[in-house]
Amino acid sequence: METCVKELLALLAHTTQAAEIERVLQQTTAQLLHHYKIRAREVELYPIELESYFYRAGVFEDPYVHTNELQANHFGELYVHRRGKDASSPYKMDNRVCMGISLSVNANYYYSALIRSAVFADGTMVFGPNNVLMHFMRGVNASANLLDAHFFDTHHAGTFALAPLFYCVEGQQVLFEVDAATDPRDKSYLMYGSRIGLGDADPHYQQLPLRAAIGKLSTPFAFKEKTQLLNNYLAERKLRGDAAKLLAKEMRQ
Repeated sequence: METCVKELLALLAHTTQAAEIERVLQQTTAQLLHHYKIRAREVELYPIELESYFYRAGVFEDPYVHTNELQANHFGELYVHRRGKDASSPYKMDNRVCMGISLSVNANYYYSALIRSAVFADGTMVFGPNNVLMHFMRGVNASANLLDAHFFDTHHAGTFALAPLFYCVEGQQVLFEVDAATDPRDKSYLMYGSRIGLGDADPHYQQLPLRAAIGKLSTPFAFKEKTQLLNNYLAERKLRGDAAKLLAKEMRQ
């Protein structure tokens, strides 16, 4: 399975067609949502919502990509968001920092997938990228013991206390294939939409369907922009009228 993913990612170093790049990005996140997990310090999360951030100079210049060194040629490692482009740049504030999985297998492009939502090994579903990171780091801290356990019970605006924990999970392989028998994810529907919370710097890249979510649209699945995910799913299948209404009802149950 990993060979299949790396073959997909290798295409990103050569193709010059924007539509082909978009297709490969969607296929890559689909593979991760179906067949992969993140594991570090015995903490496991299974992504259920990812956003692709890919940049290749002169070919696919997405202005929303950080182009940090850790997003290039660091396949399978965590990329915890920083305030600059260097691997050693300071991390973002505790209440804003998020993490992605670096997927680049070539130094000539940047690619990471932001982990927006995830299911943890105990079945807990967490939505929102900072919430996912905080829940993950709570588990990491349980073994690292670098912060007081109660730190994770309150909101922290303007602080950088999490930084020492990030060094425990970066710079190592954390992406692993999943045993289907132990995978806790609901995989009923694979849906695509545009990425969340981007500014208006570039309407074209802003609107690309580079967010992928798996599961359902019922209340427990607190994805943002559910209507967009639903409408895109129905449009891809060219469903209208009663057929569209029936499927929409099923997806929301």
